[in-house]
Amino acid sequence: MSSGSIVRRRWLLAARILILALLVAAAILSGKSASFIYVRALVFLLLGGIATSLMSFSGIEMQTAFAHAAGVRGDREEMLISSLFWESVARNFWMLGVLASTLSFVIALGDRTGNLSTITLAMASSLLAVFYGVILAIICYIPHWKLSREFRNQPPQASGSSETATPKPIVALSAGNIIGYFLFLAIMASMLRKPLLSESWAALQWIAYWPSLLVVLGGTLALVLFVGEAASGSTISLSFAITGLLGSLMGFIQALLGFSATSIEEVALAITFILSSCFAALLGMLLIGAPMEDRSAKAGRTTSQSVFSRLSWYAFPLIAFILMILTFILVVTPITIKA
Repeated sequence: MSSGSIVRRRWLLAARILILALLVAAAILSGKSASFIYVRALVFLLLGGIATSLMSFSGIEMQTAFAHAAGVRGDREEMLISSLFWESVARNFWMLGVLASTLSFVIALGDRTGNLSTITLAMASSLLAVFYGVILAIICYIPHWKLSREFRNQPPQASGSSETATPKPIVALSAGNIIGYFLFLAIMASMLRKPLLSESWAALQWIAYWPSLLVVLGGTLALVLFVGEAASGSTISLSFAITGLLGSLMGFIQALLGFSATSIEEVALAITFILSSCFAALLGMLLIGAPMEDRSAKAGRTTSQSVFSRLSWYAFPLIAFILMILTFILVVTPITIKA
């Protein structure tokens, strides 16, 4: 490495540190930095990011991806997998942020021990998980963009005959993948520990409403069976996104009809339908659709994530987040009117 490259790297590192310092200083000087602290959601995101990464990648692949992000050179195939890893981690953080917000929202909604102001504050704080998820996703996209550029600039001859090699078989689940799934389930159980120990089953009812689960899970299964042998991770992700959107829209229409009929019961059921549909669709994409496509891309069956997959992974969580904000308004408005 030339001296000019070393100096350039040092200046880039100094610039990144300066930008981070300015962001931290802006948060402190605003006087509202404490409002942006939600430790439980941040821990859920970090551990969830590790768990979802293990569902798709091995420990060696993850270690190699970190080394490549730090500047270590690799062959063309290794650079491709490392680029895929960082894109997948960024995607997972974004979806985990919305999922954590949904979980925190329903836990606050089902809390019957606090007063109105406490519950409202908890529901508003739950939205911070999305903020954390966006920041972590941007951080992970930086090495993805860097490695993607290096992969494109690297001559194909450096990979030998791998360009024309036949696709490798997809391993269904390795030991590391299974550990990732168990870790994720443990994190989910930790998030639901408070309502379970206090026997407040309302939180579980908000995310496990059987009519919405029938729409999302049953609809996804029907779409996958209709596609048949062509079904893949991208098909499953898109199916979850479509059925989750349908279930959310059904709930939102029911909520509007409940408002017109001034029926609190109908509005409550509609809110349950919305939250449960979003939760089931996000969980399905995280646990089934995304890992399947990651393993397919690693095996060489696809060169990159499909357009439909990206649309599902990024657009649907954004729609779910918007619907959650509207749900927050729906929850607060009837209570405010009655008071």
